[in-house]
Amino acid sequence: MKNLTELLRKIALLQIGAISLVTEKAEKLIEELEERGKVSEEEGKKFVDGLRKGLQKQKEEISRQVEKILKEVNLVTREEIETLKKEIEELKREIENLKKSKD
Repeated sequence: MKNLTELLRKIALLQIGAISLVTEKAEKLIEELEERGKVSEEEGKKFVDGLRKGLQKQKEEISRQVEKILKEVNLVTREEIETLKKEIEELKREIENLKKSKD
């Protein structure tokens, strides 16, 4: 299961990296087109803003899909582990208190 988690994490990071690269390249292309007068600054800004919004939605979707897959394979989240750790600590304290009260 650890290998699956690591694989999913790497896939998500790879996709997010690719999205960032596409954004960067598109911004450079728009800047070049603006310099050549092929598109106005306003058109370039609208295009880049639209691209960023679309890519942000894709990043969010990737995160949702990874979380969905992890839930489907029934892996425990960090939050769940932390909750269990706290409960264990509380139980340990209660056991120690019970031991002390018997003495």
